[in-house]
Amino acid sequence: MKYITHKPKLNDVRIWMTLSVLIVLPILVGNYFEPESPVLAVTTLLIVGFFILNLVIRKFLYFRAYFTSNYNLLTSKVRTEKEFGISKELMFEKLIEVIDDSKFTLIKANKKSYEILAISKISWLSWGENLYISFEDRGDESIMQFCSATLFQIYSWGKNEKNHNDLMKAIDSSLTV
Repeated sequence: MKYITHKPKLNDVRIWMTLSVLIVLPILVGNYFEPESPVLAVTTLLIVGFFILNLVIRKFLYFRAYFTSNYNLLTSKVRTEKEFGISKELMFEKLIEVIDDSKFTLIKANKKSYEILAISKISWLSWGENLYISFEDRGDESIMQFCSATLFQIYSWGKNEKNHNDLMKAIDSSLTV
C-alpha cells in the first residue's frame, strides 16, 4: 500500500495566513465601527466561512456535483468532450502521467469510476480551479469529459479555457510518437 504524505509548502503557509487575515479582519472592523446591529459582522463571517468551506471541500471528488452544478452561481465552468481512439483504461493511465508532468496537481484518481480530480494553483487571477475528468466508452473509442470549475469565483478571467487548452496540448504531445 502506498502512503502519500503532505509537507507544507510556501503556498500552504500563504493560504493559511490569508485565511487568518480574512477571519480576524471582519472582527476588528466590527469592533472598530461598533455597529448597533451586528449585521455587518455576521454577514462578513458568513461569507468568509463559506469561502473557507469551499477551500476545504475542493479536494474531495465527492463534491464534484456541487462545483459543476449549473445551479452553483458562484463558480464559472467550462465543459468539453473529446474522443480518443484508445481504450478508456489506457487513456486514464496516460492522463495521470500527463497531469503529473504538468502544472496541475493530481488530487484523486478513481480507477473504478475512471474519474480524476486535479487542481490548479492559486494565482492573482483566480483562487484556483478544479479539473474534473471522467471517461466512458463509445464503441471502440473513449470519450473524455472535462470540466474546469473556478473556486468561489463568478468570472474565470479565461483561466478555465487556458486550463483546457494546456491539458489538451499536453495530451496531444504525449500521444505523439
